Amino acid sequence: MAPSATSGVGVAHLPNQRHKIVSKRGANFTLMVCGESGVGKTTFVNTLFTTGIKGQKDLNKRHAKQIEKT
Repeated sequence: MAPSATSGVGVAHLPNQRHKIVSKRGANFTLMVCGESGVGKTTFVNTLFTTGIKGQKDLNKRHAKQIEKT
């Protein structure tokens, strides 16, 4: 008896089975983006996922940090 092409059993079908599982459950992963200030890390992440995952920082506050006197 020959296996049918739609049965989804066997080593050849592992990628398809994995895709089905991830499609149903979703997937978690970690992404690390490195770079200097102002090179577009946040824009890259937001563009990669076509959404606003990480919001923009308030650029007006970047120079407002107080320096402690030592």
